[in-house]
Amino acid sequence: MTPYNVLVVTNLWPTEADPGYGSFVKAQMESLVPLGVQFDVLFVNGRESKWNYLRGIRQVRRRIRDKHYDLIHAHFGLSGWVARWQRRVPLVVSFMGDDVLGRPARNGRITVVGRLLQISGFTLARLADAVIVKSPQMANKLRVSSAHIIPNGVDLNLFHPVDQVLARRTLGLDPDKKFVLFPYNPGEARKRYDLIQAAVSQAREMNPGLEILVVRSLQQEQVATYMNAADVLVMASMLEGSPNAVKEAMATNLPVITVDVGDAADLIGPTEGCYLVPRETTTIADKIIEVCRRGGRTNGREWIRKLSMEMVAHQIVDVYAAVLRR
Repeated sequence: MTPYNVLVVTNLWPTEADPGYGSFVKAQMESLVPLGVQFDVLFVNGRESKWNYLRGIRQVRRRIRDKHYDLIHAHFGLSGWVARWQRRVPLVVSFMGDDVLGRPARNGRITVVGRLLQISGFTLARLADAVIVKSPQMANKLRVSSAHIIPNGVDLNLFHPVDQVLARRTLGLDPDKKFVLFPYNPGEARKRYDLIQAAVSQAREMNPGLEILVVRSLQQEQVATYMNAADVLVMASMLEGSPNAVKEAMATNLPVITVDVGDAADLIGPTEGCYLVPRETTTIADKIIEVCRRGGRTNGREWIRKLSMEMVAHQIVDVYAAVLRR
């Protein structure tokens, strides 16, 4: 086992105020430790201040001056730029989604900020030593033939089926209601919470006990409990790379209703009880009613095993090895 000493530069990392923020980045890096990867983290808190990106450049240079690193692994395009303002250490960039695909408004058009992110990502991808993307759509958009398509893995030890009654009792949820899980920020336009609300409102005509569970800014252990307590996850996002929530739902055998966005179609595959739908209120409502009437869980866990955290970790380490061989 070859040891690797890695500096992680990211604007996505859990904080005390928001323990769910960037938790998938933290989980991925921790999954590399058994494979000989040691890492330090430079968290660039861009939400606190955009000036932190400029400060991050100086911090990266100080870190690599004071300690030897085999490579830098940046998560998200803006963090990649922070890390690229040095040439001493090889750079691997993991793009996340909107740093390649842009940020759409509710009407589907990419915003000005989204266009700038696209241009930034396109340029950075040609300056990095290796590029990781989450889906074939992102690879096609970047037009980098050497890009590695590696979706985030799912922790099958954490996200696993638990008795729904027990999960609801833990959360204090009404055992007689039906719950639609929405694991995003309702205020984020591209997630289309308005569409989910409209679909659930329509579905209530057939199932009056239907409610939406909005789950965000929680630790992963809590998210797993909500997945097991819910009856269905519904996703209608305008843009995604490789939606982690869908993988987590599949790992807990929670039925999924999703639009064809990112690699969602591949994530649910042929799993019975999961549905690919158009971004349209009535169709989503009909599927919610169907899932609630059908009841029970799926066998999605078997399909998603190919994206276990351990299997993805080996792919990431293979990228590290290829970079350092060069």
